[in-house]
Amino acid sequence: MALLGLAWLPPTPAPANPPVAIAAAANPLRPPDTSSPRATLQSLLTNLERVHAIAIDPARPRNDTLAPLQRAARTLDLSEIPGRLAANIGIEHALLLKEIIDRVGLPALAEVPDARSVERHDLTRWRIPNTEIVIAQVASGRRAGEFLFSPETIERLEDDYERVAALPYLPEATPGLYDAYISTPGRGLSLGWGRGLPDSLTRQWLGQTLWQWLATGVALGLGTLLAGALLRAGRRLDRRHQENGTTSRGGTILALGAVVGLLLGLEYLIDVQINLTGAVLIAVKQGFVLVLYGLLAWLVTLLLNQAAEAIIRSRRLRPRGIDSQLLRLGFRLLTIIAIAALVIDGAQRIGLPAYSVITGLGVGGLAVALAARETLANLFGSLAIMFDRPFRIGDWIKMGDYEGTVEDIGFRSTRIRTFYDSVLAVPNAYTMNATIDNMGKRDHRRVYTTIALRYDTPPERIEAFLEGIKGVIRANPATRKDGFHVVVSDLGAHGITVMLYFFLTVPDWATELVERQRILLEVVRLADRLGVGFAFPTQTLEIDATPEQPRAPTPPLPAEQLVEIARDFGPGGRLGRPRGLGLHIPPHEED
Repeated sequence: MALLGLAWLPPTPAPANPPVAIAAAANPLRPPDTSSPRATLQSLLTNLERVHAIAIDPARPRNDTLAPLQRAARTLDLSEIPGRLAANIGIEHALLLKEIIDRVGLPALAEVPDARSVERHDLTRWRIPNTEIVIAQVASGRRAGEFLFSPETIERLEDDYERVAALPYLPEATPGLYDAYISTPGRGLSLGWGRGLPDSLTRQWLGQTLWQWLATGVALGLGTLLAGALLRAGRRLDRRHQENGTTSRGGTILALGAVVGLLLGLEYLIDVQINLTGAVLIAVKQGFVLVLYGLLAWLVTLLLNQAAEAIIRSRRLRPRGIDSQLLRLGFRLLTIIAIAALVIDGAQRIGLPAYSVITGLGVGGLAVALAARETLANLFGSLAIMFDRPFRIGDWIKMGDYEGTVEDIGFRSTRIRTFYDSVLAVPNAYTMNATIDNMGKRDHRRVYTTIALRYDTPPERIEAFLEGIKGVIRANPATRKDGFHVVVSDLGAHGITVMLYFFLTVPDWATELVERQRILLEVVRLADRLGVGFAFPTQTLEIDATPEQPRAPTPPLPAEQLVEIARDFGPGGRLGRPRGLGLHIPPHEED
């Protein structure tokens, strides 16, 4: 059905004829002809003569000279010039080239190879006679095959200009273009600008007029004062937040953003409006790049740190917990990557190739790694702790000769509060390789102890004593009701050994001590009630009886009464007190 519907659609009308192209010579988008040395030379001269014609006409705005200046700069091979400097250097060096040609002259254009001569003789280079100015065919890149003034020529132009600057202009020259360009503010050039200024302000020093030096100094001074004021205001805002209980760095971040905008504005003012040129402009722009990327690195660091803290607060994580530390570490790694990217990009902007910067960073990183092996080992140890999580803050751990409660897990060390209230800082490199016994991970806490009974204790009472202890364990709510053992384990040197082995289900060590105490006190009370005596592990001579004073025998108790006593210490028994006598209140229960 869809195909049938399409069949009924009306036919699409044929497109109208496109507009006829204008003449090539009248097309402002036409690139300069660089198909041969002659074409390149003619393109340079034609465009700069057009610049001169516009510059001497007071009715024409100086911005009209910008297009032919840029076309003239396209006859130069600027492949070895940093991208952010290419536009300025191209125009300046095209004008320098014209100044040199206007003084030393050229051969007749008929003697310069054209496209037919290039093809016939397979030419790739041509040099202006008696000079080192070379037009060479570009071998590779986006302008491959074009004939352009070579990079070596561009590199020597300033020196060549100084050597011929004292020579007079030849007939048909276009004098004053270079001086007009370096002294005219804004874009383009004007041969009449500056005639109303005092001569002292138009004098040149290091290729710049005095008014340009003064304007640059004032702009940089005011910019520095304003940047300092913005940063101080940002820090005051951060301190105000700290007084209110928050640790935001939003004030500094806003101030840095404003300073970055101020810096870009200053660069535009000095480059375009004041119009510094030559080596001075290159030095100033490279300085701006260094300051700009330093501020961007600072800004990125603060933003990523604040992002990590914001995530920690939004998820309500413990500020010093492993999750928080791992999150901070991840954002610090992102910060390092971002700063490395900024270094590489900034280096390219000032003319350093990316591969050399990356190589330098690699060599520097290797040197740092060798010099900071222990620090890196501790860092990897902290990563192992955070990913493997053998313990958390608050856990009671045993690690080699160290024992205590974990207070903090840092990037270099783990801090442990010992039971004698000192703080140990254990390097994470040691922690990564140590055997860790995490006592805080126990679901149940084992109690193992032995009791020595006197040898003269009747077996019936010992058996009743054992059953009573089992009842005590069952009656205590903090004990595990399976897996416990109360048995006569040995006949020792000083008495009959009874082993107690059971587990407590308690949350921490303090509660464990209290519950252990309650059970042991119940055992003591049970022994006293049954008349069971504890043996003393000492070497003593005891005279139990003499002929004159025989020992009184322990009155016998019927088996039923013994069983009843043992049961009375069990669950629901009238004699058992699983929570103790109530005389001892644990410290953590006082409130």
